[in-house]
Amino acid sequence: MPDDLIGQQLGGYEIVDRIDQGGMATVYRARQTSMNRVVALKILPKHFMRDDTYLRRFEREVEIIAQLEHRNIVPVYDYGEHDGQPFIAMRYMPAGSVDDLIGSGPLMVERTLDIIEQVSPALDYAHNKNILHRDLKPSNILLDENGDAYLTDFGIARILGMEGKGTTITTQGVVGTPSYMSPEQAQGKDMDARSDIYALGVMLFEMLTGRRPFENDTPYGIAVMQVTTPPPSPRVINPALTAAIEQVVLKALKKKPENRYNTAAELSQAFKLAVERPDSVHDTEPRGLSIKPPLDATQPAGAQSSSLSQGQTVPSSPAQPPPAQPQPQQQPQPRQSPPPSAYGPAAYPPASSASMPRIPNNTSRPMTPIRKRRGNMWVSVLLGMVIGCSLLSVLVVATLLTLDDLFENSDDTAETTSDQRPPAEMTGDAARLTLVPGAAFNNLDTTPVVENATAIPSRTPTTEPTEGIAPVGARPTPTVDPDLSAQSERIIYFAVRDNAYDVFQYDLTTGEETRLTDTAATISYPLASPDGAYVAYQAEEDGDFEIYVLRLSDGTVTQLTDNDVLDRLPAWSPDGAWIVYSSDTRDDGNFDLYRVRRDGSDQQVIYSDGGRNSHARFSSDGRFLIFTSGEAGNAQTWEILRFELETGEISALTDNASRDASPSFSPDDTQIVYIVDGDNGAAIAVMDADGSNSQIIYDGAGYEWGAAFSPDGELIVFSEETQAGSVIKLMRADGEAVRDLSIENGFYPSWVR
Repeated sequence: MPDDLIGQQLGGYEIVDRIDQGGMATVYRARQTSMNRVVALKILPKHFMRDDTYLRRFEREVEIIAQLEHRNIVPVYDYGEHDGQPFIAMRYMPAGSVDDLIGSGPLMVERTLDIIEQVSPALDYAHNKNILHRDLKPSNILLDENGDAYLTDFGIARILGMEGKGTTITTQGVVGTPSYMSPEQAQGKDMDARSDIYALGVMLFEMLTGRRPFENDTPYGIAVMQVTTPPPSPRVINPALTAAIEQVVLKALKKKPENRYNTAAELSQAFKLAVERPDSVHDTEPRGLSIKPPLDATQPAGAQSSSLSQGQTVPSSPAQPPPAQPQPQQQPQPRQSPPPSAYGPAAYPPASSASMPRIPNNTSRPMTPIRKRRGNMWVSVLLGMVIGCSLLSVLVVATLLTLDDLFENSDDTAETTSDQRPPAEMTGDAARLTLVPGAAFNNLDTTPVVENATAIPSRTPTTEPTEGIAPVGARPTPTVDPDLSAQSERIIYFAVRDNAYDVFQYDLTTGEETRLTDTAATISYPLASPDGAYVAYQAEEDGDFEIYVLRLSDGTVTQLTDNDVLDRLPAWSPDGAWIVYSSDTRDDGNFDLYRVRRDGSDQQVIYSDGGRNSHARFSSDGRFLIFTSGEAGNAQTWEILRFELETGEISALTDNASRDASPSFSPDDTQIVYIVDGDNGAAIAVMDADGSNSQIIYDGAGYEWGAAFSPDGELIVFSEETQAGSVIKLMRADGEAVRDLSIENGFYPSWVR
């Protein structure tokens, strides 16, 4: 994209080229003419100058960094304005950032320690000045020509003790980068220095493994994982790490602040000790704590890993021999409430069928708030869902946490193990769920839903993937608003109102918003049936998400699934008789595709390969399902697959080293809109239905996701998240003529006929 500032004179600085562009500012390499030196010039773009929020944040950053003078904080030389456009002049760091280093893979332990030892004193120095960084991440750690590390970017920092004293621009709401947010930051709770320690722990995890602990389709999903999901074992990802190093990382990532390190120096010292003395335990946990090695990522989904009983010593490195006399092995127990695979198979109706099964009275109930249930052993409490205005990448759902003893028990054990327990039907090392095969998808009742197999369905494309898909070509950000005067469609989405997530409908012609649900549960990812009479969605009622259907005519709600794993992202068959959804069958972060009738009957698995399969969508002729497939927690492995229902044939429509996710067909089934990596985390792309001709059609100022074609195929609606909040946008199907809709903090829009 051309940049008008390059080659221009800005005050006493000559702009040479652009270094980086973030959600709030652009950084250029410039020459300071008076000093004849190269500097980094951080400039607020002109289109943000009309927004008092962005302008105030930029000025606030200047006020904060003026208080900071440390050898490992990027020095600031100057602050000024040129034609009303503010800028900050800083020391130029020619070696890039830690994020650039991680781009080549995990860092050596010694290099990681070197960076941590430099960043930690700078972070503690800021904390001693009562300043929280709130956006600590590898891209905000810059490197000079000697490779020394410097902390930078205090754009969303908070000054502790200044709440209510004119600092609401930077002290209120949920802001930050979701992949590095602490659980309390994601929930909008009070924070202290230990929130930055969590982010430092995420960064430590990423430097040592080459990937972040939590990956998901959306910022919303990542933030939920920060609150609810134990991090994976670093040693599973990088077996070269020692148990001592892993303990340091996992302590930094404790869900409760009081269980983390209190200062960055404490973390740094513990990490140094773990590196220098790998045979010792460097934590405050009881020495007799039982630690079970996680299931190796390369094992079949049904394979069981060996475990160590309480009191055994964990090997300090993969090469160290096991104890001479191990205690008896404790076998994982199968889940008592198996997912829908336990239900008998049922015939799949032809896509052309117009029959709509009547919802029995005994499976439906009036629209009432979904309440939390009390367990007979532990009392659960609903976390406050205080979701603020703006977020670079996320507005987050609040979630359920247990009281101290129960939570701490899972916190201590789950963070060092991946308890991948197979369903009760699975036995043997090779047991796994498999693709339901068959020449006719309509005759699933002749095929076992679960069977033993020695091979997973082939991932080899049956249609050739397009060459050179990664990266797909970028387009400039459109600026023209479309004329909606002729549009009569409605859109549906979920949004945060009154500290709760519910489903809403928006009329494009009148601009009127209608609330469709009003419950105590967290409701998200709605999708209207093809005839517009029903809405399917996921809701958290008892600590995990289940699938529900709302009848719009009278508000009747039917619960379709009820188990103790996550059921997510429902989608309708073209005739409206069936709903396909994703279920975390093994409770390990991987998802299988299931189907269920609209009344909750005939649940069964339709696709599983042991990986993460999610966001399935039907073609309008009912011939295909497309979905995201890859490894749990590693978005760079996610590709778009196409499943032909009649034959069971699987085609890979994308095949690259970047994330491809959330596909959806155009109404005529000729194109697919989906999400790819973009300048600010994600962008919107389209490709032909066979995977060819892929291109980015929109990559705006924020994180774009949840894209869907209009019923006539002329428009695309989507979400875009920036520091100013989440907005729903509308554009032509070619990516031009983009318009913001007047919807406050809405997510995941789609169309209602």
